[in-house]
Amino acid sequence: MKITFVIPVYNDEASLKKLIDNIKIELKKFTLHFVVVDDCSKDDFKSLTNLSEIDLISLKQNHGSQKAISVGLNYILNKKIQFDHIIIMDSDGEDKPEDLSSLIKSSVNDKKHVIFASRKKRLETTLFKFFYFLYRCIFKLLTGKKINFGNFSCISKELLNSIVKTPYIDFHYSAAIINSKQDYKSIPCDKGNRYMGQSKMSFFNLALHAFKSLSIFSKKIFIRFLIMFFITNFVFIYSKIDSIIILNSLIIIFASIFFIYLYWLRNKIFDKENLMNNSNYRSLIKDIKSL
Repeated sequence: MKITFVIPVYNDEASLKKLIDNIKIELKKFTLHFVVVDDCSKDDFKSLTNLSEIDLISLKQNHGSQKAISVGLNYILNKKIQFDHIIIMDSDGEDKPEDLSSLIKSSVNDKKHVIFASRKKRLETTLFKFFYFLYRCIFKLLTGKKINFGNFSCISKELLNSIVKTPYIDFHYSAAIINSKQDYKSIPCDKGNRYMGQSKMSFFNLALHAFKSLSIFSKKIFIRFLIMFFITNFVFIYSKIDSIIILNSLIIIFASIFFIYLYWLRNKIFDKENLMNNSNYRSLIKDIKSL
């Protein structure tokens, strides 16, 4: 069985090398192929030479992990690389190689679903865990959908073509799958320790990540907001609350700011410069090397 990996990396060559070494230990019986997407980092990746079958894709500028993942998927489809399953994972070790067998086994048994690794146990600070939990609650409240996973996932070869064509896939991978008609499910996996360095997921990046995921559902969120707004007003009127005008004004002000920002994020995707598909993804690439 051949497993192809899509791994976005940014200034994390040492962790990536350790990750590939550990993957080779965990999947000894598999044929492995790595598509590493360098998101315009400063590393030269010389330590990866002759390490394994690796295609190193260097982007012209930093686009973030989501677009890097989409570039990798488009590259596999465009080059008609042979594989049975694709694994998408981060390079820092937080996506544990020990969980790969479970993801692959689940995908083999159910090739119609994208298999995600949901986070059973997280290792961040208590404050960060609280804000991440808050994000999940807000996402569930506003969209009616549950999100408890990130990029770490397994895709069977039968799904690649439809995944690549999924709207917003290069903007927020997991939220795009949730928003699509694509079937998916998750299996519980603990989050691992970073191999080295500090996490790049700051509170600001978490907030931006959350807003990006919500922007994909902006139309649905707006409809749900209107329904909740009218129900709330009915309760206010029935309860004869005197400050209903002030409360409504505050709700409208905050909601307007929120939706304007979501609208801006959503429409930013459709700029011709940012729209990516299988015919133009190469415009983002500076160089491709086989290591």
